[in-house]
Amino acid sequence: MNLLLVADGHYYRTSDGTVYVDSVYDYNFYKRYLNVFEHVYAAVRITAIDSAPSGKKVSSGADITFLDLPPYTGPFQYAEKYFSILKRVKEICRMADCAIFRIPAATSNLFCKQYLKTKKPFAVELVIDPWENFAPGTTSNPLRPLIRYKWTKLVKDMCMKANGVSYVTERYLQDKYPSKKRITGEGFEGSYSSVELPDTMYNQPKKYTPKKTWYISHTANTFADYGKGHIPLIETVQKVRNKGYDVHVTFIGDGPKKEEFEKYAKQLQISEAVHFLGKLPSSAEVKAVLRESDLFVFPTRAEGLPRGLLEAMSEGLPCLSSPVCGIPEVLPKEFLYEYNDTEGFAQGIVSLIENPELMSKLSEYNLDVAKKYSSSILTAKRNDFYSMLKHETEMQNL
Repeated sequence: MNLLLVADGHYYRTSDGTVYVDSVYDYNFYKRYLNVFEHVYAAVRITAIDSAPSGKKVSSGADITFLDLPPYTGPFQYAEKYFSILKRVKEICRMADCAIFRIPAATSNLFCKQYLKTKKPFAVELVIDPWENFAPGTTSNPLRPLIRYKWTKLVKDMCMKANGVSYVTERYLQDKYPSKKRITGEGFEGSYSSVELPDTMYNQPKKYTPKKTWYISHTANTFADYGKGHIPLIETVQKVRNKGYDVHVTFIGDGPKKEEFEKYAKQLQISEAVHFLGKLPSSAEVKAVLRESDLFVFPTRAEGLPRGLLEAMSEGLPCLSSPVCGIPEVLPKEFLYEYNDTEGFAQGIVSLIENPELMSKLSEYNLDVAKKYSSSILTAKRNDFYSMLKHETEMQNL
Protein backbone atom coordinates (compact mmCIF):
# COMPACT_ATOMS: atom_id res chain seq x y z
CA MET A 1 0.00 0.00 0.00
CA ASN A 2 1.25 3.49 -0.90
CA LEU A 3 1.22 6.42 1.52
CA LEU A 4 1.26 10.11 0.70
CA LEU A 5 3.23 11.97 3.36
CA VAL A 6 3.61 15.73 3.68
CA ALA A 7 6.32 16.86 6.08
CA ASP A 8 6.86 20.51 5.26
CA GLY A 9 10.32 22.00 4.89
CA HIS A 10 12.94 23.07 2.36
CA TYR A 11 14.51 20.29 0.32
CA TYR A 12 17.28 20.27 -2.28
CA ARG A 13 17.98 17.85 -5.15
CA THR A 14 21.27 17.37 -6.97
CA SER A 15 21.56 16.21 -10.58
CA ASP A 16 22.08 12.59 -9.49
CA GLY A 17 18.63 12.59 -7.85
CA THR A 18 19.78 12.73 -4.22
CA VAL A 19 17.45 14.80 -2.03
CA TYR A 20 18.78 16.74 0.96
CA VAL A 21 17.04 18.61 3.78
CA ASP A 22 18.09 21.05 6.49
CA SER A 23 15.56 19.83 9.06
CA VAL A 24 14.91 16.55 10.89
CA TYR A 25 13.19 14.99 7.87
CA ASP A 26 16.06 12.78 6.70
CA TYR A 27 15.79 9.23 5.33
CA ASN A 28 15.60 7.73 8.81
CA PHE A 29 12.51 9.84 9.43
CA TYR A 30 10.80 8.60 6.27
CA LYS A 31 11.78 5.00 6.97
CA ARG A 32 9.47 5.02 10.01
CA TYR A 33 6.48 4.84 7.68
CA LEU A 34 7.97 1.97 5.68
CA ASN A 35 7.51 -0.28 8.71
CA VAL A 36 3.85 -0.47 7.65
CA PHE A 37 3.55 0.94 4.12
CA GLU A 38 5.26 -0.47 1.04
CA HIS A 39 6.05 2.89 -0.53
CA VAL A 40 5.98 6.54 0.53
CA TYR A 41 5.27 9.47 -1.76
CA ALA A 42 6.70 12.60 -0.13
CA ALA A 43 5.29 15.87 -1.44
CA VAL A 44 7.81 18.64 -0.73
CA ARG A 45 9.25 21.91 -1.97
CA ILE A 46 12.47 21.02 -3.79
CA THR A 47 15.12 23.37 -5.12
CA ALA A 48 17.54 22.07 -7.76
CA ILE A 49 21.21 22.54 -6.85
CA ASP A 50 24.51 21.71 -8.56
CA SER A 51 26.36 19.84 -5.82
CA ALA A 52 25.82 18.22 -2.44
CA PRO A 53 25.15 20.99 0.10
CA SER A 54 27.26 21.32 3.22
CA GLY A 55 25.58 20.49 6.51
CA LYS A 56 22.40 19.06 4.97
CA LYS A 57 20.99 15.57 5.61
CA VAL A 58 20.10 12.99 2.96
CA SER A 59 16.35 12.38 2.71
CA SER A 60 16.15 10.16 -0.35
CA GLY A 61 16.44 6.39 -0.26
CA ALA A 62 14.79 3.10 -1.14
CA ASP A 63 10.99 3.11 -1.46
CA ILE A 64 10.68 6.88 -1.09
CA THR A 65 9.56 8.97 -4.08
CA PHE A 66 9.80 12.75 -3.76
CA LEU A 67 7.11 14.65 -5.64
CA ASP A 68 8.05 18.23 -6.43
CA LEU A 69 5.98 21.21 -5.43
CA PRO A 70 6.75 24.71 -6.71
CA PRO A 71 9.40 26.06 -4.30
CA TYR A 72 8.48 29.07 -2.17
CA THR A 73 9.69 30.81 0.95
CA GLY A 74 7.41 32.76 3.26
CA PRO A 75 3.76 33.79 2.98
CA PHE A 76 4.21 36.28 0.15
CA GLN A 77 5.87 33.81 -2.24
CA TYR A 78 3.24 31.28 -1.18
CA ALA A 79 0.49 33.71 -2.17
CA GLU A 80 2.25 34.54 -5.42
CA LYS A 81 2.52 30.87 -6.44
CA TYR A 82 -0.72 29.73 -4.81
CA PHE A 83 -2.53 28.60 -7.95
CA SER A 84 0.42 26.65 -9.37
CA ILE A 85 0.89 25.03 -5.94
CA LEU A 86 -2.81 24.19 -5.73
CA LYS A 87 -2.80 22.60 -9.18
CA ARG A 88 0.14 20.37 -8.24
CA VAL A 89 -1.45 19.47 -4.88
CA LYS A 90 -4.60 18.27 -6.63
CA GLU A 91 -2.53 16.09 -8.96
CA ILE A 92 -0.61 14.50 -6.09
CA CYS A 93 -3.71 13.84 -4.00
CA ARG A 94 -4.90 11.39 -6.64
CA MET A 95 -1.75 9.23 -6.48
CA ALA A 96 -1.67 7.42 -3.12
CA ASP A 97 -4.03 5.04 -1.30
CA CYS A 98 -4.05 7.07 1.92
CA ALA A 99 -2.19 9.99 3.46
CA ILE A 100 -0.60 11.45 6.59
CA PHE A 101 -0.11 15.19 7.02
CA ARG A 102 2.10 16.73 9.68
CA ILE A 103 0.27 19.87 10.76
CA PRO A 104 0.25 22.78 11.10
CA ALA A 105 2.43 23.92 8.19
CA ALA A 106 1.58 25.89 5.06
CA THR A 107 1.90 23.03 2.57
CA SER A 108 0.40 20.38 4.85
CA ASN A 109 -2.56 22.61 5.61
CA LEU A 110 -3.34 23.01 1.91
CA PHE A 111 -3.03 19.27 1.30
CA CYS A 112 -5.44 18.49 4.13
CA LYS A 113 -8.20 20.58 2.61
CA GLN A 114 -7.72 19.14 -0.87
CA TYR A 115 -7.35 15.54 0.25
CA LEU A 116 -10.71 15.70 2.01
CA LYS A 117 -12.31 15.97 -1.42
CA THR A 118 -10.90 12.60 -2.53
CA LYS A 119 -12.85 10.77 0.20
CA LYS A 120 -9.78 8.59 0.79
CA PRO A 121 -8.63 7.84 4.36
CA PHE A 122 -6.07 10.15 5.91
CA ALA A 123 -4.51 10.94 9.27
CA VAL A 124 -2.79 13.97 10.76
CA GLU A 125 0.16 14.18 13.11
CA LEU A 126 -0.29 17.29 15.25
CA VAL A 127 3.15 18.56 16.19
CA ILE A 128 2.60 22.05 17.64
CA ASP A 129 -0.11 24.37 18.94
CA PRO A 130 -0.61 27.06 16.26
CA TRP A 131 -2.48 29.38 18.63
CA GLU A 132 0.54 29.64 20.92
CA ASN A 133 3.10 29.40 18.12
CA PHE A 134 1.74 32.60 16.56
CA ALA A 135 1.01 34.48 19.77
CA PRO A 136 1.91 38.19 19.94
CA GLY A 137 5.66 38.71 20.01
CA THR A 138 6.60 35.41 18.39
CA THR A 139 7.26 36.78 14.91
CA SER A 140 7.46 40.08 13.04
CA ASN A 141 5.33 38.68 10.20
CA PRO A 142 2.55 41.24 9.57
CA LEU A 143 0.16 38.39 8.78
CA ARG A 144 0.68 36.80 12.20
CA PRO A 145 -2.86 37.44 13.58
CA LEU A 146 -4.48 36.07 10.42
CA ILE A 147 -2.21 33.02 10.32
CA ARG A 148 -2.86 32.39 14.00
CA TYR A 149 -6.62 32.38 13.52
CA LYS A 150 -6.74 30.41 10.25
CA TRP A 151 -4.20 27.75 11.26
CA THR A 152 -5.88 27.18 14.62
CA LYS A 153 -9.25 26.81 12.92
CA LEU A 154 -7.82 24.40 10.35
CA VAL A 155 -6.21 22.21 13.01
CA LYS A 156 -9.47 21.98 14.93
CA ASP A 157 -11.34 21.11 11.73
CA MET A 158 -8.83 18.51 10.59
CA CYS A 159 -8.74 16.78 13.95
CA MET A 160 -12.49 16.34 13.65
CA LYS A 161 -12.45 15.24 10.00
CA ALA A 162 -9.37 13.02 9.80
CA ASN A 163 -9.75 9.27 10.22
CA GLY A 164 -6.96 9.36 12.78
CA VAL A 165 -5.04 11.95 14.81
CA SER A 166 -1.71 11.49 16.52
CA TYR A 167 -0.39 14.00 19.05
CA VAL A 168 3.13 14.66 20.29
CA THR A 169 1.77 15.27 23.79
CA GLU A 170 -0.01 13.00 26.25
CA ARG A 171 -2.75 15.45 27.27
CA TYR A 172 -2.28 19.08 26.23
CA LEU A 173 -2.95 19.01 22.48
CA GLN A 174 -5.60 16.30 22.91
CA ASP A 175 -7.64 18.54 25.21
CA LYS A 176 -7.27 21.62 23.02
CA TYR A 177 -7.72 19.94 19.63
CA PRO A 178 -9.87 16.83 20.24
CA SER A 179 -10.07 14.13 17.61
CA LYS A 180 -13.23 12.71 16.07
CA LYS A 181 -12.52 9.57 18.09
CA ARG A 182 -12.75 11.54 21.31
CA ILE A 183 -15.97 13.36 20.38
CA THR A 184 -17.97 10.81 18.38
CA GLY A 185 -16.18 7.53 19.01
CA GLU A 186 -15.33 7.16 15.31
CA GLY A 187 -11.81 6.92 13.92
CA PHE A 188 -8.63 6.34 15.90
CA GLU A 189 -6.08 8.26 17.95
CA GLY A 190 -2.41 7.96 18.88
CA SER A 191 0.22 9.67 20.99
CA TYR A 192 3.92 9.68 20.25
CA SER A 193 6.68 12.25 20.09
CA SER A 194 8.44 13.25 16.87
CA VAL A 195 11.76 12.86 18.61
CA GLU A 196 13.99 9.89 17.82
CA LEU A 197 16.06 8.73 20.81
CA PRO A 198 17.85 5.47 20.01
CA ASP A 199 17.90 3.05 22.91
CA THR A 200 21.71 3.26 22.94
CA MET A 201 21.70 7.08 23.03
CA TYR A 202 21.21 7.65 26.74
CA ASN A 203 24.06 8.97 28.86
CA GLN A 204 24.77 7.99 32.43
CA PRO A 205 23.52 10.30 35.21
CA LYS A 206 25.84 13.24 35.72
CA LYS A 207 27.50 13.81 39.08
CA TYR A 208 27.87 17.49 39.90
CA THR A 209 30.37 19.15 42.23
CA PRO A 210 31.04 22.86 42.92
CA LYS A 211 33.08 24.61 40.23
CA LYS A 212 33.90 28.08 38.95
CA THR A 213 32.50 28.12 35.39
CA TRP A 214 29.15 26.72 34.26
CA TYR A 215 27.96 26.03 30.72
CA ILE A 216 24.36 26.31 29.53
CA SER A 217 23.16 24.92 26.20
CA HIS A 218 20.16 25.78 24.01
CA THR A 219 19.09 24.25 20.69
CA ALA A 220 16.67 25.44 18.01
CA ASN A 221 16.51 24.28 14.43
CA THR A 222 16.29 27.77 12.98
CA PHE A 223 16.65 31.32 14.29
CA ALA A 224 13.70 32.59 12.26
CA ASP A 225 11.75 34.44 14.94
CA TYR A 226 11.67 35.19 18.68
CA GLY A 227 9.65 32.23 19.89
CA LYS A 228 12.51 30.00 21.05
CA GLY A 229 13.76 32.35 23.73
CA HIS A 230 17.15 33.50 22.48
CA ILE A 231 16.64 37.09 23.67
CA PRO A 232 15.31 36.14 27.16
CA LEU A 233 18.14 33.64 27.63
CA ILE A 234 20.79 36.19 26.68
CA GLU A 235 19.25 38.59 29.21
CA THR A 236 19.14 35.79 31.78
CA VAL A 237 22.84 35.08 31.33
CA GLN A 238 23.58 38.77 31.87
CA LYS A 239 21.58 38.74 35.13
CA VAL A 240 23.34 35.61 36.40
CA ARG A 241 26.75 37.05 35.57
CA ASN A 242 25.80 40.29 37.31
CA LYS A 243 25.10 38.20 40.41
CA GLY A 244 28.74 37.08 40.33
CA TYR A 245 28.49 33.67 38.63
CA ASP A 246 30.64 32.76 35.64
CA VAL A 247 28.07 31.25 33.28
CA HIS A 248 28.23 30.83 29.50
CA VAL A 249 25.54 29.89 27.00
CA THR A 250 25.99 28.00 23.73
CA PHE A 251 23.31 28.33 21.06
CA ILE A 252 23.03 25.54 18.48
CA GLY A 253 21.21 26.46 15.28
CA ASP A 254 21.22 29.12 12.60
CA GLY A 255 18.94 31.42 10.68
CA PRO A 256 18.12 35.01 9.72
CA LYS A 257 17.92 36.29 13.32
CA LYS A 258 21.38 35.06 14.31
CA GLU A 259 23.13 38.36 13.57
CA GLU A 260 20.50 40.25 15.57
CA PHE A 261 21.03 37.94 18.56
CA GLU A 262 24.80 38.33 18.31
CA LYS A 263 24.46 42.13 18.27
CA TYR A 264 22.18 41.99 21.29
CA ALA A 265 24.73 40.01 23.30
CA LYS A 266 27.34 42.59 22.32
CA GLN A 267 24.99 45.40 23.33
CA LEU A 268 24.64 43.81 26.78
CA GLN A 269 28.44 43.51 26.93
CA ILE A 270 28.43 39.74 27.41
CA SER A 271 29.64 38.60 23.97
CA GLU A 272 32.46 36.65 25.59
CA ALA A 273 29.88 34.48 27.39
CA VAL A 274 27.44 33.93 24.48
CA HIS A 275 28.52 31.44 21.83
CA PHE A 276 26.82 30.63 18.52
CA LEU A 277 27.86 27.30 17.00
CA GLY A 278 25.61 27.43 13.96
CA LYS A 279 23.67 24.44 12.67
CA LEU A 280 25.54 21.23 13.39
CA PRO A 281 25.47 18.59 10.62
CA SER A 282 24.59 15.57 12.74
CA SER A 283 22.76 14.57 15.90
CA ALA A 284 26.02 13.07 17.17
CA GLU A 285 27.64 16.51 17.13
CA VAL A 286 24.64 18.05 18.90
CA LYS A 287 24.82 15.26 21.44
CA ALA A 288 28.54 15.95 22.03
CA VAL A 289 27.84 19.62 22.81
CA LEU A 290 25.03 18.71 25.18
CA ARG A 291 27.23 16.17 26.92
CA GLU A 292 29.81 18.87 27.70
CA SER A 293 27.15 21.22 29.09
CA ASP A 294 26.05 21.57 32.70
CA LEU A 295 22.39 22.43 32.13
CA PHE A 296 19.87 23.14 29.40
CA VAL A 297 17.72 26.28 29.45
CA PHE A 298 14.87 26.72 26.98
CA PRO A 299 12.52 29.71 27.34
CA THR A 300 9.89 29.11 24.67
CA ARG A 301 6.52 30.53 23.71
CA ALA A 302 5.04 27.43 22.08
CA GLU A 303 5.88 23.80 21.35
CA GLY A 304 4.38 20.43 20.84
CA LEU A 305 6.95 18.58 22.87
CA PRO A 306 10.39 19.99 22.00
CA ARG A 307 12.95 17.62 20.55
CA GLY A 308 15.85 19.62 21.96
CA LEU A 309 14.52 19.39 25.50
CA LEU A 310 14.12 15.60 25.34
CA GLU A 311 17.58 15.21 23.82
CA ALA A 312 19.06 17.27 26.67
CA MET A 313 17.18 15.16 29.21
CA SER A 314 18.53 12.01 27.56
CA GLU A 315 22.01 13.35 28.26
CA GLY A 316 21.12 13.71 31.94
CA LEU A 317 21.10 17.51 31.91
CA PRO A 318 19.06 19.44 34.48
CA CYS A 319 16.61 21.55 32.46
CA LEU A 320 14.68 24.79 32.87
CA SER A 321 11.94 25.72 30.43
CA SER A 322 8.50 27.33 30.07
CA PRO A 323 5.12 25.89 31.17
CA VAL A 324 3.69 25.72 27.64
CA CYS A 325 1.99 22.95 25.66
CA GLY A 326 3.49 19.51 26.45
CA ILE A 327 6.49 20.66 28.48
CA PRO A 328 4.76 20.36 31.91
CA GLU A 329 4.23 16.68 31.04
CA VAL A 330 7.99 16.08 31.32
CA LEU A 331 9.36 18.77 33.68
CA PRO A 332 8.18 19.49 37.26
CA LYS A 333 6.54 22.90 37.71
CA GLU A 334 9.31 24.21 39.98
CA PHE A 335 11.66 24.21 36.98
CA LEU A 336 9.28 26.10 34.69
CA TYR A 337 9.21 29.87 34.18
CA GLU A 338 7.22 32.12 31.90
CA TYR A 339 8.91 32.95 28.61
CA ASN A 340 9.93 36.51 29.57
CA ASP A 341 10.62 35.84 33.25
CA THR A 342 14.34 36.44 32.97
CA GLU A 343 14.70 37.03 36.70
CA GLY A 344 12.93 33.73 37.40
CA PHE A 345 15.22 31.87 35.02
CA ALA A 346 18.24 33.62 36.55
CA GLN A 347 17.22 32.63 40.07
CA GLY A 348 16.55 29.08 38.85
CA ILE A 349 20.04 28.82 37.39
CA VAL A 350 21.64 30.22 40.54
CA SER A 351 19.65 27.83 42.72
CA LEU A 352 20.88 24.89 40.68
CA ILE A 353 24.57 25.78 40.49
CA GLU A 354 24.59 26.49 44.22
CA ASN A 355 23.18 23.01 44.84
CA PRO A 356 25.20 20.41 42.89
CA GLU A 357 23.49 17.60 44.81
CA LEU A 358 20.11 18.71 43.46
CA MET A 359 21.56 18.88 39.95
CA SER A 360 22.75 15.29 40.30
CA LYS A 361 19.27 14.18 41.37
CA LEU A 362 17.69 16.06 38.46
CA SER A 363 20.09 14.35 36.09
CA GLU A 364 18.77 10.95 37.20
CA TYR A 365 15.15 12.13 37.10
CA ASN A 366 15.41 13.59 33.59
CA LEU A 367 17.08 10.46 32.27
CA ASP A 368 14.24 8.32 33.60
CA VAL A 369 11.65 10.57 31.94
CA ALA A 370 13.54 10.65 28.63
CA LYS A 371 13.66 6.85 28.50
CA LYS A 372 9.89 6.87 27.99
CA TYR A 373 10.66 8.37 24.58
CA SER A 374 13.14 5.72 23.44
CA SER A 375 12.96 4.46 19.87
CA SER A 376 11.70 1.01 20.81
CA ILE A 377 8.73 2.45 22.72
CA LEU A 378 7.84 5.14 20.17
CA THR A 379 8.30 2.84 17.17
CA ALA A 380 5.67 0.45 18.55
CA LYS A 381 3.25 3.36 19.07
CA ARG A 382 3.85 4.73 15.59
CA ASN A 383 3.45 1.33 13.96
CA ASP A 384 0.13 0.84 15.73
CA PHE A 385 -1.12 4.19 14.47
CA TYR A 386 0.07 3.63 10.90
CA SER A 387 -1.47 0.13 10.93
CA MET A 388 -4.84 1.57 11.93
CA LEU A 389 -4.72 3.91 8.94
CA LYS A 390 -3.74 1.02 6.66
CA HIS A 391 -6.59 -1.12 8.01
CA GLU A 392 -9.07 1.76 7.53
CA THR A 393 -7.93 2.06 3.92
CA GLU A 394 -8.21 -1.67 3.27
CA MET A 395 -11.73 -1.75 4.70
CA GLN A 396 -12.80 1.18 2.53
CA ASN A 397 -11.43 -0.53 -0.58
CA LEU A 398 -13.30 -3.82 -0.02
